Amino acid sequence: MTNQERKQSEGKLAGQAVAENESIFRHSVGMVNKFVSHMDFHFTRTLAKEAYGGVSTGECFEAASHIVDGDFSTYAPAWQPVAERMEAKGWDCLKKGHKVSAREAFMRAAVYWGCVGMYTSDSDPLTRESCMRTRALWKEAGKLSDPIMEPVDIPYENGRVMKGYFIAGGASGEKRPTLLGMGGGENYLEEIYFQCAGAVRRGYNLLIFEVPGQKAAIWENPDLFIRMDAEVPVGYVVDYALTRPEVDPDRIALIGHSFGGYYVMRAACFERRIAACIASPVIWSMQPEILQILGFDASKPYPRDMESQIDPANTTAQFVLEGDFRARCGHKNTTIAEWMDYLGQGSLLGLEEQITCPVLNMIGEGEFGPEQLEEERKHFAMLKNPKNRFNLTMAYEGGEQHCTENNLLLKNQLEMDWLDEVLGYAGQ
Repeated sequence: MTNQERKQSEGKLAGQAVAENESIFRHSVGMVNKFVSHMDFHFTRTLAKEAYGGVSTGECFEAASHIVDGDFSTYAPAWQPVAERMEAKGWDCLKKGHKVSAREAFMRAAVYWGCVGMYTSDSDPLTRESCMRTRALWKEAGKLSDPIMEPVDIPYENGRVMKGYFIAGGASGEKRPTLLGMGGGENYLEEIYFQCAGAVRRGYNLLIFEVPGQKAAIWENPDLFIRMDAEVPVGYVVDYALTRPEVDPDRIALIGHSFGGYYVMRAACFERRIAACIASPVIWSMQPEILQILGFDASKPYPRDMESQIDPANTTAQFVLEGDFRARCGHKNTTIAEWMDYLGQGSLLGLEEQITCPVLNMIGEGEFGPEQLEEERKHFAMLKNPKNRFNLTMAYEGGEQHCTENNLLLKNQLEMDWLDEVLGYAGQ
């Protein structure tokens, strides 16, 4: 594929949505619709974690009552008291021997601490604290879980490690199919459990992991940023998985959410040890997706003075630019255009024939406009494995949001049933 053809394809995939003033995070009927701003997406996906014990609805709405819509500075102060109160409850329950209550409290406290750092900048001390408190509390919850959630260090380049958690699907040493799960640009490692918990319920091993540049990883390795050659870090994850006696080497699947949908598909271009890949959704090219969020037409060249052309009313653009994602890409002190240049290296265009494993593309009806959705269908048809599936979750099913975040039970049912069929697994 030539550069001109690649640009034309990128424009088809992202241009129409810009013209319609749409975003992958746009509002839809299955959201809470408590906020007009981008906050509503995050609040919706936070509430959805109740399906696996991650939050309590009442606690969430109490926190939300202190938030000023669109004012990101009010988000952390609203969640921090809830996080601290639930953390204290967990320690009190554990001291009194109430292990189930302690586990439940620690898990909710971990999620609430994740909320504290959702809209903070990379320079705000709360960003680091939220990541570290989330991690510490999750480890406490993991020790009290059945099966346990084992913290693991995944060997990486130059003696570094990537963090993860391994949850065995069966008895010690019993070989099982394994799902490797990662999140997106704003996911912290521990919350990936909720996106993949259905695998554990069905007897799969689950290994959730973070790659360099993700939420907490940047604090443990501040000189390692998000990289576009995703096959490298994912390859190390597969290497580690194959050292586990519980892992069936012929039945390793990979799932990625949001920006992780680019990561896992890029890895699938080169990593032949992956038996199946789930992208929620497939991200064909990183740059046009971010351009769309910022309010630019990805089918046209972007200006070098992008700073002056961002709509201040676009809270999703504000979230992307003022949060820590840009810094975690290694572009904290560059222009937006220079950041876009870097993201332009992250593309699957021209690599489609190299993706040979079965792929499930999970798209919510609320993510794209009709024209862009049709382009997505056409592009996905370029992948030739007969077991591929293009899944469109509709609004009437209550799972139409980005990454099917507003209905985790439906999300897991669709993904895991497909994976059972592809891997020939009749588990629990």
